[in-house]
Amino acid sequence: MPDARRLAVLSAPLRSSLRTLGVEASAGPLRTFAVAGASLLGVEATDAGEVQLPPPGTDDYVAGPGVPKNEGRVRESLAAISAAVAQAVRAGSVPVLFGGDSTVVLGLLAGLSDGRVSTDRCGLLALDGAARFQTPADSPPADLASMVLSLATGHGPPSMTHLGRNRFPLVQESDIILAGVRDALPAEATALVQTRMTLLPPDELAGTWGLARFTGALGKLVRTTRGVVVHVDASVFDPKQFPVAAGSPSSGGLSGPDCKRLVDELAHWDAEHTIQIAGISVSGVDARKDPGGVRMHELAALSLRIFQGRTDGAG
Repeated sequence: MPDARRLAVLSAPLRSSLRTLGVEASAGPLRTFAVAGASLLGVEATDAGEVQLPPPGTDDYVAGPGVPKNEGRVRESLAAISAAVAQAVRAGSVPVLFGGDSTVVLGLLAGLSDGRVSTDRCGLLALDGAARFQTPADSPPADLASMVLSLATGHGPPSMTHLGRNRFPLVQESDIILAGVRDALPAEATALVQTRMTLLPPDELAGTWGLARFTGALGKLVRTTRGVVVHVDASVFDPKQFPVAAGSPSSGGLSGPDCKRLVDELAHWDAEHTIQIAGISVSGVDARKDPGGVRMHELAALSLRIFQGRTDGAG
């Protein structure tokens, strides 16, 4: 596992389609805010820079029937992200990756698999308002950002499911907690409940009872995996409180206090070595909705809050 006290902060301005327009401009500012915030927290962090990706272009490209939008460009981008993450892991750091849209977590998972010596299973805690379990048949031509969890669990075209050299699928369904989900197509919702994922909608995460539900799911996850990836997409938040998510998330979502409560619980588990955070990815901020960068600054700070317990002498 990487050195739990050193972070490598990267950005990857990946926009998988025009549907997530605006996210490519948030990656760099999020990284900058995070590096500055890490020094204020006393967390050791290296600015690992921006991953160089092919330009997103001004149009979506579909190669043929059943082929997701911009598949070739996104596949090339994820390979570059994976290589940068693997390099950070081999150097002994925990990668903290800022996108971009939610597809960046695929590059993070692949890079962790390629960079680690251990072949132990890695879990995924996804704080996301969208289900991300579509297939090309659900909404052709498919949007890859809507397919992230189906691809991560091995459902989809081989070119997009075999991203890690050392692991297929990237993560087992039973090793995923999807927290905050509220947006799903009918077919997608049906498929989700038939999986072995742990699903925690926003109303099950509110207040003290919600925290207990969350810790119970975490406890199950750490018993079956070694290392957990935390993915945060801006769509998980209530758009009335955090109105900068790409697209148009439905009403509801996690409140600021509830989300901080969950993150603080993660920080406690991390400081006590109850959980090993293998990496973090953050996505889904439309920079056009946040011209002053206030919300991006808040989200970068929230992502680092997970490591705050390490500054209090936890060894």
